Amino acid sequence: MKQAILILLTALALSACNTEETVVKDQTKVIRPLDLKKAAQAAFIEGSVFELKGQLTDAIKRYTEAYSLDPQPGISYTLAKNYFKINKLGSALGYSKLAVEGDHRNVEYLLLLGSIYDASHFPDSSDVVYRAVLALDSTNITAYFNLAQISEAKRPSEALALYKKVVDIIGPEWTVLVHIVDLNERLGNIDATISTVEELLKLNPTDLNLQKVLIDSYIKTKKFDKAISLIDESLASFPDDLNLVEFKGIALVQKGEMKQALGEYMKLVKDKSIPFENKIRVGLSYLSAAEKDSSNLLLAKSVFEQINNDTTDWQVKSYLGEIEIRRNDEAAAIKYFEEATQLAEWNPDVWVRMGGLLFDSRKYKETIHFMDQAVQKFPNNFPINLIYGLALSQNNDHEKAKEILKRALNLNPKDVNALGALGYTLNQLKQDEEALIVLNKALQYDPNNLQVLSVTALIHETNKNFSLSDSLYAHALEIDSANVLILNNLAYSWADRGIKLQDALKMAKKAIEAEPKNSSYLDTIGWIYYKLGDYKKAKESIEAAVKMELENATLVDHLGDVYFKMGDKKKAMSNWKKAFELDGTKLEIKTKIEKGEL
Repeated sequence: MKQAILILLTALALSACNTEETVVKDQTKVIRPLDLKKAAQAAFIEGSVFELKGQLTDAIKRYTEAYSLDPQPGISYTLAKNYFKINKLGSALGYSKLAVEGDHRNVEYLLLLGSIYDASHFPDSSDVVYRAVLALDSTNITAYFNLAQISEAKRPSEALALYKKVVDIIGPEWTVLVHIVDLNERLGNIDATISTVEELLKLNPTDLNLQKVLIDSYIKTKKFDKAISLIDESLASFPDDLNLVEFKGIALVQKGEMKQALGEYMKLVKDKSIPFENKIRVGLSYLSAAEKDSSNLLLAKSVFEQINNDTTDWQVKSYLGEIEIRRNDEAAAIKYFEEATQLAEWNPDVWVRMGGLLFDSRKYKETIHFMDQAVQKFPNNFPINLIYGLALSQNNDHEKAKEILKRALNLNPKDVNALGALGYTLNQLKQDEEALIVLNKALQYDPNNLQVLSVTALIHETNKNFSLSDSLYAHALEIDSANVLILNNLAYSWADRGIKLQDALKMAKKAIEAEPKNSSYLDTIGWIYYKLGDYKKAKESIEAAVKMELENATLVDHLGDVYFKMGDKKKAMSNWKKAFELDGTKLEIKTKIEKGEL
């Protein structure tokens, strides 16, 4: 390489010595180097004009023409620079190498080559180039800084030394100091950074950038009182610096003084110049803190409500909805999520959150209405189809639920929740053979899924396979002995068979304690009381269940049986007839109606 460069330089020197036209004759043409140089110069000037106008493609054409006429390193450098501007890294790299080969001591050429290597993700090559620059110019800040950045990942100690060299040359500079602080933190040297910055502040006590570096370091080392004291001093000189206000908020939050921090953060949230994303970040910090201390939930709410006053952004509505969910205010949460979906109809996640909220609130009809709109907008969205199918199933529209849940499974065939829901729906449609195929597939993916185990046991129980159903319930209780769904279902199974009634009653009471307004659990304990002959308690529980689910044939039928045992045959007959109207497949109810007795 050195020999090639030497030959090129010699040729250029000889060419430069000619002040007259050099004529080389052969039989057909005369070559005039000075004419070529003039043509190259003209093309280069035209390229420069295009470059100034921002017409880089045209500029590159002229520069290429100039280079073909006179391949000077300065022209190849210019070509490399322009190709780099339009992100054509391959061409930029090729011409940059030519420039350096033409003049390997030109720092500007080397720096461009290093930058192109950086952009091309060739750190080892750019490392070599920047070191070559420093060999030529030991005070080149750009080379030191870029080399430090390259070294950060694998050689943090070397990077730290390089950044310190930059500070030695140009003095404290914010960007460089931030890198020093970060590296010291990675290396566990934050105290060293603090000492350095404290010394620098003695020399220049009014340097706000240095103050901020020190404040940040104090916060990172949990020296919150020192941080707050320095912030207050800085605010006295720079009262409008919102970055200082944010630092104070951060220090107070980490110190655990959330209410005091809110006062500082509200200054940021109310300020029109603060970016929306920064305001959201403030709210999220309080929302995150609420995970450990629920009192912060109201503080988070106040932040997002303030942001909400100045924006119609759907994200704010969603966060407020999430807060209201945590505060158990379902009505307010639904209101916010409705607004969010109106503002972001294009966002399926908002529809999913709203649908999930309605479903969890047991507002199944509202869920169906809402998710019917959602599924039309996003027919291939798995969560939307799943929630829609679950709501239809809970609302006893099992035929439609079957259709939607099968669509959900086409989108996600291995989802255990969808498989379990479809299995339950098929069971309700009396399609137990198909239901067991689906449920067994779910258990292959998740053998300990309590929901699936429960439905599978229920089907075997319905088909009088009690040994199999009892073994499934026993397995489920081994997994979670306090699971109220399993406790309820096993209790009901025993009650229906008239066995282990006292044990069944204990399990049913645990389920009711956990979910006192669950209609199925109320029916179970009522049915146990019925089997025990305590018809008064049976009536209280089953009536409460029927009030919650007026169109549940099983509950209405049970209430009819209770009335019959209490001697009120008229009410018994009325309930049996209503139950049979609700589900004409229950032939045992028809028999009671025809006989007029149990």
